[in-house]
Amino acid sequence: MKNLGTKKLLWISIGILGILILIVIILLVYNAVFGKVTYQDIENKVLEAAKEYYSNNPSLLPTSENQEVTTTDASLTAAGVLDSMNELTKKMDGVTCSAKIIVNYTNSDYRYTVLLDCGENYSTKTLSSYIEENENRVFDGSGLYDLNGELVYRGENPNNYVNFSGKSWRIVKITNHQMMLILDQKYERSVWDDRFNVDRDRSDGINDFTVSRIYEALVDSYQGTSFLTENDKKLLISHAIYIGKRNENDSYNDGSIEKSVTVESQYMGLLPLYDYLNASIDLNCSNAITPSCTNYNYLNHYDYTWWTSTADSTNTYRVFRISSNGSVETSRAATNSYIRPVVYLASDILYRDGNGTEENPYIIK
Repeated sequence: MKNLGTKKLLWISIGILGILILIVIILLVYNAVFGKVTYQDIENKVLEAAKEYYSNNPSLLPTSENQEVTTTDASLTAAGVLDSMNELTKKMDGVTCSAKIIVNYTNSDYRYTVLLDCGENYSTKTLSSYIEENENRVFDGSGLYDLNGELVYRGENPNNYVNFSGKSWRIVKITNHQMMLILDQKYERSVWDDRFNVDRDRSDGINDFTVSRIYEALVDSYQGTSFLTENDKKLLISHAIYIGKRNENDSYNDGSIEKSVTVESQYMGLLPLYDYLNASIDLNCSNAITPSCTNYNYLNHYDYTWWTSTADSTNTYRVFRISSNGSVETSRAATNSYIRPVVYLASDILYRDGNGTEENPYIIK
């Protein structure tokens, strides 16, 4: 009897174990056949297929900075590296999708961006397209303005905060879907330049940006990894730094003066003076020496003095900077002030979350 009981117990245990294994197999099969597919899953599959496609066809990749190439899900399917979009979405109850893949060459590496379009159900959004579609243009008060062919944030407190590289930035403007950001926190102090100036017969500095100490400092900051990581740099696009000199009485704030001289293909720069003036919505803000430019201007809310990229055209040693009270002043280039780096986010950087407020800044993927 004792032996019979042991055998029964053994068979019961084996039966229970068999039932559990069968349940696991059924669940696995069910998940494989009927499991939920997310849009992120599809984006990931398209991304991996695109990388495989260009790995097999390297001659199709971009070869110069800021160059981009595009392909589609249909091309990847035709190349045999991706299931058809109908196959990928068959578990999504009639959802129809297409995908565009953008490949950029920047910082000696490739950045892949997948834009999935599933109609009203879902679409991948770039940060610039999200802002352009969801933020109304305004004609007064703080917000996003159409100005000089660009979308410019103006006023005392626009919702233009971005979290990038673990730091707080403000979006100054959007040009051709590229976003100009300025650092919104203290960084480093530096002279603009401290070389010997023959006109002054002393080391007051020379206000030529191309040979300045601050230009060297910006290049060093960008090339290092303590301020921006290598992955951060992949999200940026090179841009011209506007360094045309102006007189403090000049009243042209459309950028034509500053843009008259440029340093091309730079990844980090400083804010040209006209962008500071345009951030104010005070109607009396007409030139650099107008005190009203401090009014209704989100860029003036700082307790420190910081440099612009704009030098004074009437001499060889003075440069425009923004004082701690927000007023524009010219100073000897050899004076110490803070650097507020300016960078450009590429047009295909993806939106993840946020509404641009200080409490809920825009977050990118």
